[in-house]
Amino acid sequence: MKISNALYLLGYGSILLSAANYLKGDQANNERNGIFVGHWAPTFFILGKVAEDREKHSEGSN
Repeated sequence: MKISNALYLLGYGSILLSAANYLKGDQANNERNGIFVGHWAPTFFILGKVAEDREKHSEGSN
C-alpha cells in the first residue's frame, strides 16, 4: 500500500470518527472531541496529496 493511500484512508477515518464522537451524546465534551478530530481530516488529505506527488515524481525519474 502506498503512503498516499494510507493518508487518504486516515483522512476518511478521521471524518467517521469525528461524526461518531459528535453524535455520541449530549455532553459538550463529546462535541468538542468530535470537532477536534474533524480538524485532522484536511491535514491527512494534504499530506496524502504531497505524498502522491512525490510518488509520481519518483516513478517518473526511473
